[in-house]
Amino acid sequence: MRIIKITTLGLLLTYLLGCASMNTPSPSLITEIPVVTIGDTNHPPERHIVFIPANIEFPINFSVKGNVFNKVVSSKVMVSFKDDIYLYKYWASLDGKTWVNSHKLLNVEPSGGFDASGGKIEARLDFSK
Repeated sequence: MRIIKITTLGLLLTYLLGCASMNTPSPSLITEIPVVTIGDTNHPPERHIVFIPANIEFPINFSVKGNVFNKVVSSKVMVSFKDDIYLYKYWASLDGKTWVNSHKLLNVEPSGGFDASGGKIEARLDFSK
């Protein structure tokens, strides 16, 4: 019985600590840590916010790899966003002040398959509704 109580207490503490780390960043975060614009070639500090300005092209690298393929291949495409987006760990913001879990702001849908014409891999990124 004592083992069950200790185990339950340990699981509860682990859960509470995990929830504590999920606190939404404060609106002042953007003034507290460095903001690095995507594409910046300087080495950012370990803790930083990534800023992706609207209408500025940046590269996305795609790769196909795995033990089913003869070789790893990759391709770089240039894209731009319609709106400014700030990213910090697993948080996202449109104004750098109001932070939400990135999955609540952005919906990512990877898909792929094969048919007689070849393979198709697609990544769709939309604002969540």
